[in-house]
Order: sequence, then C-alpha cells, then structure tokens
Amino acid sequence: MKILPESLYLPQKTVSRKGAALELPLLARQFGRRGLLAHGNSLQSSGTLDRILSAAPDDMIVRAWRHSGGEPSVDAADALRAALKADPPDWVAAVGGGSVIDLAKAAAGLADAPEKTAYYQRHQKEVTASEIPLVAAPSTAGTGSEATPVSVLTDPERVLKQSIRHNSHIPRLVILDPDLLIGCPPATVAAAGLDAFVQAFESYTSRHATPFTRNLSELALQRIANSLLPLYLQEQEAASEMLEASYLAGIALCHARLGVVHGLAHPLGARFNVAHGLACACCLPAALAFNRPAIQPDLHELKNRLGIDVEALVAQWLGAMRLDNPFKGRRIADPEEVIRETLASGSTAANPRPVSAADAQSLLETIFC
Repeated sequence: MKILPESLYLPQKTVSRKGAALELPLLARQFGRRGLLAHGNSLQSSGTLDRILSAAPDDMIVRAWRHSGGEPSVDAADALRAALKADPPDWVAAVGGGSVIDLAKAAAGLADAPEKTAYYQRHQKEVTASEIPLVAAPSTAGTGSEATPVSVLTDPERVLKQSIRHNSHIPRLVILDPDLLIGCPPATVAAAGLDAFVQAFESYTSRHATPFTRNLSELALQRIANSLLPLYLQEQEAASEMLEASYLAGIALCHARLGVVHGLAHPLGARFNVAHGLACACCLPAALAFNRPAIQPDLHELKNRLGIDVEALVAQWLGAMRLDNPFKGRRIADPEEVIRETLASGSTAANPRPVSAADAQSLLETIFC
C-alpha cells in the first residue's frame, strides 16, 4: 500500500509555541522589510495587533489591513488585492480566524492576476501561482486553513461558497500560538472546533486517504475529542492541543480531501448564513447513516481502539454547547441547485460512497426534517 500522497505540500516552516505571534515581524523578516498584516476586529480590540506591530524592527515597515467581519467574500478579497497593488509588500501575514486567512491567501495568491477574484472561482484552471510569501497565524482552532493551499470564499451575487486553490498558495510560514485563542468567544470555539473534528473525520474516511493522512487525521480526532469541550469552557490549557489538532487536520484534508458533509455544508451555509462548523456538525448524522455501509470498519476502529464514538460525541457536544440544528423545519428555495452544487463539489467526489442526485435529496430531507 502506498503510504504518501502522490504529491506532498506542506508549509516551509511551522513555529508552535506560546507567545510566538509577537515574534511575527522578526520571523517574517526573511521575506523582506515591507509587510502587510491582515486581521480581524478582535485582534485590534484586544491590543494584540499593536503589540505585534510594535515588535517590528526599526528597519521594517508593517502596515495593517482589517477585515470587517463575516464570511470571506470575493469582494473582500478584491479589496485586499487593491491594497496590495497600491503599495506592494514583500510579504503578507494573516493573523485571525479562517476568514482572515482565506482572504489573505486568495489576495496574496492573486495579487498580480488580471481578473477579479470571482472570475477565478469560475475558472479554477486559470488560478495563478503566488508570488508573495504568506504568513498565517490562526486565532481560532478549526479551519486548518493555515496548512492548506485552499481559499474558501463566498460570492454573494451567485449565492455561492466555493474554493480557489493553487498549490503555491500554501503559507510559507505558520505560527501556532495558543495565546491568540485567549478570549475567543465560546460560540466561535464551538463552530471552529466542530469544523476541525468533521474535517479530521472526513479526511480519515475519504476515498483518497493514505496511511500518512489517516495517521494525521487520527491524531487530530484524538486531540479534538479530548480538548474541544474544555476549550469551550475556557480552559486555556486546551488551546495548544486544539491548535495543533486543527493544523494536522488541515494537512490531512489538503491531501485526502473530505466528503459529502462538506459538499452539503458549503451551499447550505451560504444560503442560511450558518457558521460552517455548525453546518458540518448538523449534516454529519445523515452522512454517517448514508456512508455506514462503506465506513463501518472505520467507525468500529475509532470506537473500539480509540474510544471515539463519532455520532455520540457530536451529539454530546451539540447538547453541552447548546447548539440546535438551524436547518430543522426550514425550506430550501432552490433544492435542485443545492443538489447540483453538492454533486459538483470536490469534497463529495472524495466521499467513501458514491453520491447520486437522489442520495443528495434524501440527505437534505433528513437534515431539514
């Protein structure tokens, strides 16, 4: 059996230690003197942004660009691309959640591309190579975006949530600093952590999984099972374990892809404005029932060797975190289009069991009943 994926893409360097975010300017100095740091509102309000910027050596110029919040969109990526074009930096850093990292990844990767960002969502084969080094320091433990070459962006005009990917877009430098998770709201911890868990599970059972990716997925599953609820309850010692688990899941999904949960969660999240991790968690039980004939040995292995009952654990978390299914009893205005997007997804293509249009419709009926 082949152990490694056909091609292996990893960040060039990863620094994992408490307080490392304050060293970002010094660590990025290798890429040049001029940098742009993309961030969200919380980094600024907490004072962490000022502390990072003030740590820059006198010979460096690091300017800040703020993402106003919400899902990362093609329009926000275009705004950041315009800032890069107006004053080209030597490197771009993203310090924030998956939204900030995905925006910075797309903007840095497409900095010199001639078309608007939405064009490259439609024409994946024309996505250009990145010329600007990207530094990623996640302030949530969930998306694993710091470890992948993928930017997931929404296009409000098309009511679409879709990825842009190019292997050169993977961050050159990753900083995993548990201090960045201090003060993260419980709802954000829950949504991000559920996303990480589902990503670890789907990459574990993906038809493209290899022993290399399955081992990473397994490590991530174990650590998330142990640390998600403690982090939700603000036990800060769990932050480092969750950050590393999310990073490992990111590497695994980058090479193994995911499954029908993510194939469904993207169109549903875009239409109902539901946090991605919560959407994934609410789609998981239906997907588990559908995939059970193909993944029963995997479920047995996780439960009997590692003590992880996937369905029971997610149900326990949803109850403990007081999260309800936001889709229950609601109606999809365009079910045919949701099914089309689900079947067109690369995640669905990696599902351990083939998914037909009738299967997707049945899954949606279960999720919304």
